Amino acid sequence: MNQLAGRTAIVTGGTGALGRAVTFELLTRGANVMCTYLKDEELDASFALRQSFGERVVFGKADVTRQPHVAKLVSKTEETFSRIDILVNVVGGFATGPIGATGEDDWDAMMGMNLKSAFLCSRAVVPVMIMNGWGRIINVGARPALKGSARMSAYGASKAGVLNLTQSMAEELREHGITVNAVIPGTMDTPGNRASTPGGDYSKWVPPSDVARVVAFLSSEEARSVSGAFVPVFGKS
Repeated sequence: MNQLAGRTAIVTGGTGALGRAVTFELLTRGANVMCTYLKDEELDASFALRQSFGERVVFGKADVTRQPHVAKLVSKTEETFSRIDILVNVVGGFATGPIGATGEDDWDAMMGMNLKSAFLCSRAVVPVMIMNGWGRIINVGARPALKGSARMSAYGASKAGVLNLTQSMAEELREHGITVNAVIPGTMDTPGNRASTPGGDYSKWVPPSDVARVVAFLSSEEARSVSGAFVPVFGKS
């Protein structure tokens, strides 16, 4: 289980439900991990990671929709671990509503959290990865990115942008030994999703750990020939 020994990953939103699962999986496979967070209370739920993995996991407060924060994050990661090999863009947001009730602020929020964050973080780590001749970037897509859904115009458009960004970077960076892929989870079995969907059939939902294992594979040397892929992790739904 040490396929990632010696590698360093940045996991944006590493203290959320999916972020914690991804961070745990990468740490278990030997990587060092820098996790971003915004809300201090999220650190409490992630404290067990520090207890289990010690100095191999570091938490950095950053708003990854803001370039100065991203620049500091990359600098801190290099100072702490001396390298950056893997970027997992987990940070994102979800909003729903009819197009007529979707305000400009709602649209900008979805584009910022889902698309701009992936763009800024990817742009920041690419020069380091090119210099090393090796890199893995994994983005998180969504089903509405594949086919427009009612009441999800802003969310779906932002996630569609993530998938287009994924393929564009994959083509551009292939010659540098850098792969870029996206996972597309179905409805994940998280406390937040259960709270917003009482009475749902949770047995059909996707455990975050299942998504995390796909991310870990795409982060590895074994996935060196996979780039520009959209990997569905839909579970039974």
